[in-house]
Amino acid sequence: MHNVLILGLAALAAAAPAKRQVPHYPPTSLSNGFFLVANVTDPSLDLSPSINGWVFQTAHTGPPTNAAVLQAPGSSVPGRVFYENGTAEQVHYGQSTVITDGATPPTPFGIFIQSPTEFDITYPTEHDLFVNAGPGTPSRITDFPNPYPILQNNQGVGTFVACNNTVPYYGYKFITINYAYATFEGPDGGYEYHANIPEGCAPINLVPQCTTLNTLPPDAYASHEFAAPVRCYDDVAAIDWTQYGP
Repeated sequence: MHNVLILGLAALAAAAPAKRQVPHYPPTSLSNGFFLVANVTDPSLDLSPSINGWVFQTAHTGPPTNAAVLQAPGSSVPGRVFYENGTAEQVHYGQSTVITDGATPPTPFGIFIQSPTEFDITYPTEHDLFVNAGPGTPSRITDFPNPYPILQNNQGVGTFVACNNTVPYYGYKFITINYAYATFEGPDGGYEYHANIPEGCAPINLVPQCTTLNTLPPDAYASHEFAAPVRCYDDVAAIDWTQYGP
């Protein structure tokens, strides 16, 4: 009887499920307005000085166009305030765009991302980002099931990158924001992922940091009627990402 009891307990122990690892992610809030903050996804490719925590800003290159650049934190001029523009249906089907207001009276300026077949004239291995008048390229802040809210380009799989480039309009260096499209082809037609990060560029996520979306004046061309609430962080720079994950 004693041996039977031991065998029974052993069987129960063997049948008990392994302890599950509980997912743990930094807390988010909901906001209609947000900054976009760079988070370097591969520290070995970071620039010098590090651009981790730098903020999405624009460099005017002529009406109504702007280069997408990163600005060091602590500047007296804050980063651009963005919002995701679209109905609930457009957001769900990846047809929303990410917009900032510019000019006087306020006008919607969208983030335009070159397609996989378009390239920068000066840097022919890179796909440019512009912030120009108009709705912009289909993009969104990721939601469930992605545990981390980040800016997503809906034109194709890849990653945003930060590059130390000369902007021709100024003739000197900026940290520009570009996009690297991934490819999925291996030897003999096999499936193999290639990130295609341009040499000298750092792969980044553009992470939303919550802020207040301003009230528009009566003469504004822009509208916040369809500014969708998105998940965002209260302080991206304060997050120790190594403490989180599944």
